[in-house]
Amino acid sequence: MHIDYWDDDQGVDVKGNNLPDEIWVEFKNVRGNHGWLFGEAKSIAFDMPELAAFVVVDREELKDYCKVNVDFHGTVAKKDAYKRCYSRRDREDLITMLVLEDLQELKSYNVVGYCSTYIHPKTNKVCSVFEKRVS
Repeated sequence: MHIDYWDDDQGVDVKGNNLPDEIWVEFKNVRGNHGWLFGEAKSIAFDMPELAAFVVVDREELKDYCKVNVDFHGTVAKKDAYKRCYSRRDREDLITMLVLEDLQELKSYNVVGYCSTYIHPKTNKVCSVFEKRVS
C-alpha cells in the first residue's frame, strides 16, 4: 500500500532524507512493479533535514505533475535524471529526480516543521532538540 502512517483516514507515505536539489520519485520499484507513486497513500511526506521539516504533497497531484513534466522516452545516466527516467544497474526500477522548486508548483505543497522541543520524562523540563547536552 506504500503507507507509513495514517493521519485521520488518510494514508501518508514518508520518504526519508531528501535534499532540496535531489528528490527521487519512484515509478517502478526494484522488481519492476508499481512504485510508491502508484501506491494507496493520499499524501507523500518528504523528509527534508536541511529545512528541518517535511514537505508534504498530494500523491495524485505529484503523479499528474510527473505525467506532464517528466520525459519517459528512454533512460539516462543518474547525473542527467532531472525530469528524465533513470534505472539503476541490475535493477528493474524506474525513477526520476525533481527539486524542491518543482514540488512548490503543486497546489497541495505544505511544509511541516520538525518539533524542536520535548518534555524530559523525568525532570519535566522543556528541552530543545538543537541544544547539545554537555555532561
